[in-house]
Amino acid sequence: MNRAAFRALFGPHALWGALPVGAALTALGLGLTGGGRWLLLLGAAATAGALLLLAAVAEAGNGGASAAPRPGRPTSYAPAHVHGVRVVHAGSGRTLRDSDGRAQGTLFVFDLTVVPGRAPYRVLVRHPLDVQGLAGQGKDGTPVTAVAAYDPEEPWRTVLPASPPPRERQRARALAAAPVPTASPVTRVGLPAGASLLVLGVLYAGAAVALVRAAG
Repeated sequence: MNRAAFRALFGPHALWGALPVGAALTALGLGLTGGGRWLLLLGAAATAGALLLLAAVAEAGNGGASAAPRPGRPTSYAPAHVHGVRVVHAGSGRTLRDSDGRAQGTLFVFDLTVVPGRAPYRVLVRHPLDVQGLAGQGKDGTPVTAVAAYDPEEPWRTVLPASPPPRERQRARALAAAPVPTASPVTRVGLPAGASLLVLGVLYAGAAVALVRAAG
């Protein structure tokens, strides 16, 4: 397990956030092992609510977008085609129809085909800045190309840098005249949002049920 996954699973937020999930699963476990019908019903209802909440967290997550490159890792630049841009709520990831992206609590999500020296790949990138700084724009101001910064070994870690080198901006502008290559979506590695809460909740519940049963 790498450090990022370890922090996601055993970080303070996950440890505390998993307590309600663990409590719901504990009630369910005790109800299933002879704790009484009322405890079983309470545990089933609480667990259903916890799973619905975790599903909402996983769905929102970061909108399926990429993550930022890790500090200290090599970062490469590449031009990218922009297929589309939408405005989302920063917390829930929900698409906002009546917002220009400059309102508080909103972000842009860019659908990109990144064209590095090797095989191109397609990725969603969250971007908090205005689109005016992007490399290439159409006649209506819509961005058509951009500069992407990515980790060469983990290309799902891709961002739109605020101030890319001038040479990279020129490469991105030149890309606007090139056909968009066929690209496969990049696969993100790591725990999905909410997974750490579920794993820890199961561990909490298992320990609690074992202790209660051992105590008689």
